[in-house]
Amino acid sequence: MNYFIKRDLNEYGPYTLADLQKYVASGNILLTDLCRSEGLTEWIPVSQVIGNIPVPAAPQPAAAAPGVYTAPAVSPYPAPPNLHWGICVLLSLITCSLFAWIWAFVQAIWVRKVQPNSKGLILYSIAAGIHILSIVFEFYYGITLGLHGRNAVAGLNSPEFRMVSGLIRLAILIVIILGNFSMRESIEEHFNTAEPIGLSLSGVMTFFFGILYFQYHFTKINEMKQRQMGYAV
Repeated sequence: MNYFIKRDLNEYGPYTLADLQKYVASGNILLTDLCRSEGLTEWIPVSQVIGNIPVPAAPQPAAAAPGVYTAPAVSPYPAPPNLHWGICVLLSLITCSLFAWIWAFVQAIWVRKVQPNSKGLILYSIAAGIHILSIVFEFYYGITLGLHGRNAVAGLNSPEFRMVSGLIRLAILIVIILGNFSMRESIEEHFNTAEPIGLSLSGVMTFFFGILYFQYHFTKINEMKQRQMGYAV
């Protein structure tokens, strides 16, 4: 009989009973995760399925060298966004940062799937909302000046407008930085608990490079997982 695992809104499987035992032993599946067998719709805790069946002890992994990731052979979690970080940099430059905004949401949505308490998606949404409002404000301000027969270009270069525009841009930057550090905290928590690979992210790199820095590590993690799948085959 095969079983399916449900964690938050995500469903994984099918797994055999032996698979469940193995993944519970390795920590990839928790006894508190929900489980159902094929053909049934009722979800019950994994602990009720495992019951008194002994769980084989998981082998203790050797300590990883600094900067070298080691991960469980199989993970019930979705893989991180799979796009080489260099391509992210190139597309961000070509699109004048538009792609960076889009990819920030792609990363934040993935983080929300593996760490439901992550605030990154909310903070990025707030930053995007403020950015859109700033564009509307500049457009409306210029149109209003034009309708009143004033020089719109001069108005947009006025000290008052520059001050307001500067404050708005500062607010956007602050919210983005808060979102980046929220993402950093969630990513580190996931890859040191649910999928323990000993990941540590630099605060300085997070501050200056944000999603590009995250994607650099996501690229390495995806490459590692692909190698592991090749070894398993």
